[in-house]
Amino acid sequence: MHKKVFGAIILSSFLALQVGAYDYYDNEVEHIQTTKETKNTKVDLVKITECGNVIQKENLLVVNFAQNFNSKYYKMGDYVQFNFDNEVRTKEGTLLIPCNSSLIARVSCIENPKWFSRNAKVFLEFTHILLEDGTNIPVALQLASKKKYLQEGAKETTGKIAAYTLSIGGIGSGLGAAIGVAAGQTITGLIIGGSVGGGVGLLSGIVSPGLHYKAKQGEKVILELQNHLKVPNCQ
Repeated sequence: MHKKVFGAIILSSFLALQVGAYDYYDNEVEHIQTTKETKNTKVDLVKITECGNVIQKENLLVVNFAQNFNSKYYKMGDYVQFNFDNEVRTKEGTLLIPCNSSLIARVSCIENPKWFSRNAKVFLEFTHILLEDGTNIPVALQLASKKKYLQEGAKETTGKIAAYTLSIGGIGSGLGAAIGVAAGQTITGLIIGGSVGGGVGLLSGIVSPGLHYKAKQGEKVILELQNHLKVPNCQ
């Protein structure tokens, strides 16, 4: 085969692979509008078509808890509602997901708090987006964090341990003061009692069970698309 012809075939094949990989042309592409929560997204591309728009996988979406959440009162199979408190648009102006749309998730597993301050874990399966007009859109999402589950953080755990330390330390101080008064050494009793009580409180806080996961209504959750998401034209 002539070298030029062979080269042309190779080039055509390469271009075909490139088009197949991206599945759109430049004039069909817009860029999703980012926020401070999603500014570090790996992808911001959206394919625009007449029969619907496709948000490419790995885009980030932000939703809010629709109501207060406490893992203590949930079990596997329960549903949790999130809201899109802000509409999702492209930088070019195309509306993708209207404000007040909902995201529904199912609790796939809950690991209750364990001893030694190990906090509860809540695993969610995000099932579908529900638009205000009743349109139901299947979705594949996961938490955009290293942990793929919801869990109280180090700040809340430290607060719990500090509370144990203060509360039991106070009891220890009271007992120490009583002993000190009986011995005519009130200040010494306070110091010794506070030290002993605080130490017991610290140990109790560390050894005790961890925290249930709690979130307030409106608290934000950042999610990453695992598959392309096709949404209807909302303009």
